[in-house]
Amino acid sequence: MNRSPCVAAALSLLVCLPVIASSGCSSGGQSGDGGMPGAGLFDARQAATTGRYIPLSVGAGWTWDGFDTLSGLSGVTDSRVEALEAMTGAKAGVSAYRIRSVTLSGATLNWQQDTGTAIVRHREQFLDPAGALKSDHLFTPRKLRLDEDPARIVAGASWTETYDDVVTAPVSQPASPVTVTWTVEAVNEMVTVPAGTFSCLRVRSVETGPMGYDSTFWFARNVGKVKEDGTEIRNLIGYRIP
Repeated sequence: MNRSPCVAAALSLLVCLPVIASSGCSSGGQSGDGGMPGAGLFDARQAATTGRYIPLSVGAGWTWDGFDTLSGLSGVTDSRVEALEAMTGAKAGVSAYRIRSVTLSGATLNWQQDTGTAIVRHREQFLDPAGALKSDHLFTPRKLRLDEDPARIVAGASWTETYDDVVTAPVSQPASPVTVTWTVEAVNEMVTVPAGTFSCLRVRSVETGPMGYDSTFWFARNVGKVKEDGTEIRNLIGYRIP
């Protein structure tokens, strides 16, 4: 993959490789500061045998080396958990984490809820590079990000979810029905990325709908998404879990 000198320089600053397993991964920042994920937190190569596969908490963050197979764009993508807040409107009463992501083509804001056994997405806004709203989506009843129910994190587990994708802005559109088939392809699969080597849950997600995709995700306990392979390809290069 060819990268511009600017992207290469950014990657050289973001990659966080610990020296020994007992020391924290540090790139000069502190937990809760405005630095890039990976600053002053977990040793990226420390094994985690407990904890959530998507550990959401305010201040958490992840940085990936990204590549879009459709557009050919490549570079650094980034997600930060900004707040835990009460949603309003059609989602009133739901307490969700607000997550801001820098993508290869702009940015997103989305609201994700931890149900105790799953992480689900209720709303997502797509923004252009200047920060202007491109589209605002509500997911009814909700869109699964990962089901961590014990029965669904074993090899061979498979299930189907359905939801409606409702675009509310800038122009309201009729609900689009979406069907997603999930399959757990492997458990405790060792995956090496720039952030280190992790024992991962490998899950395949195949969506039929307006944004149809076929993607495979690798998640590590107490870390989050380590790798993605599909229309977008991502490899973890740094993370922060407070």
